[in-house]
Amino acid sequence: MNASLTKALAAATLCLWSLACHAGRPLATEDADILEPRDCEWEYFVARESASASPLVKGWTTQMGCGVGYSTQVALAYARARAQGLTAQGLVLVGKTGLKERKDDSLGLTLAWALGVEKAPGSSSFRHELTQLNLVATKDLAENLTGHANFGWARSQFARASSTTWNVATEYSLGGGVDVMAEYYDDDRSKPWLGAGMRWQAARRLSLNASYSVQRETPRIKLWTVGFKLAF
Repeated sequence: MNASLTKALAAATLCLWSLACHAGRPLATEDADILEPRDCEWEYFVARESASASPLVKGWTTQMGCGVGYSTQVALAYARARAQGLTAQGLVLVGKTGLKERKDDSLGLTLAWALGVEKAPGSSSFRHELTQLNLVATKDLAENLTGHANFGWARSQFARASSTTWNVATEYSLGGGVDVMAEYYDDDRSKPWLGAGMRWQAARRLSLNASYSVQRETPRIKLWTVGFKLAF
């Protein structure tokens, strides 16, 4: 089995997990808001990751989450990435607990976490791969403008390494249910990502979203995603 391809698939699955671990689709940056008890959301998105002289990786993620009370929500996500006939799969349990509720234009604080297992190409079973903790802040910066900031820690068993992570993002409401957003996210072991996205509230409970991100590696890694969120 091609080691570089296996590594690319593992990295892509982690990337899909990273996107699934956050409630602010299509951002990779988490927001501090918490679902109300018994409110639930189903999210789904497809992704395409490419880089010069590297295999094209395609994948998708589905996630179901609900508010469980005590200022907490929990979700389970399944991610699948495929390249050149090989497939990697991942399951991740994610959650958020509010530390300070966001009211009016005040700062909201939340603790987010994730625990993931991965089934690598050629493997017959899942194994523990991802552990993540994240402190999340959200605040209204101006009329129709919201900012988010994350600071956290992540552990990859595949890479046998821990990372310090940080994200900043802004969202701007254009009206008519359309929001545009931009973000910057990074860790202490790789080059940063720059991303932009759009979200459209197509119906009262249905929103559609899309994003484009570039990692400033050499060669550049490009990631496209398209998805939806259904609230119930």
